[in-house]
Amino acid sequence: MKNINRTFLISLMTFCFGIIYSQTTDSLSVYPNPFEHVATIHFDIVESDTITLEVFNSSGLSVKTFFQSTVLPSGSYNINLFGDGLVAGVYFVRLDIGSSKRITKSVIKVGATTSVLDNDIADQFLIFPNPTKNLITVPVLGSKKIVVTNLNGKILKSFMTDQQVVSLSGIIAGQYIITVLSNENEIITTQRILKID
Repeated sequence: MKNINRTFLISLMTFCFGIIYSQTTDSLSVYPNPFEHVATIHFDIVESDTITLEVFNSSGLSVKTFFQSTVLPSGSYNINLFGDGLVAGVYFVRLDIGSSKRITKSVIKVGATTSVLDNDIADQFLIFPNPTKNLITVPVLGSKKIVVTNLNGKILKSFMTDQQVVSLSGIIAGQYIITVLSNENEIITTQRILKID
């Protein structure tokens, strides 16, 4: 009787630990986000399948294709997305797995002028107050696009406005990236904001 119980216990432990450590879902991530020169596109596929991996600009036009209906074995993959040749703005990395699964992640490409600004220019476009409870002031005149993403790059809000004071209502307390783009989708400023209760 002791041997039967031990065998059952060992089998149960093997089964439980196998589930914990095995890759059970397809996944896609992009880092760092935002990026200037190079971002890594990482994806996992659970079983061999036909893969299409493309990058689209904010207008929905394909700007880079890594795989087009290519059969890949199961596993983890890292692909470099080089920023040279891409204008600053929001891009979407789309992974199609077979004919029934699609995963999309957003990534922000910053230019040298948006990531390294001298203090006078940076102060002109400083979003305030930071931290904030709800309202922020974006000191950019005229029409602009505001994109609010979490620290994983997921877009929570994206809208056009000509107002300088905008609301972050509907977004829970936490840290976020606010990106302000011109009508031509060029980044004016990108800033980390803390929303508090």
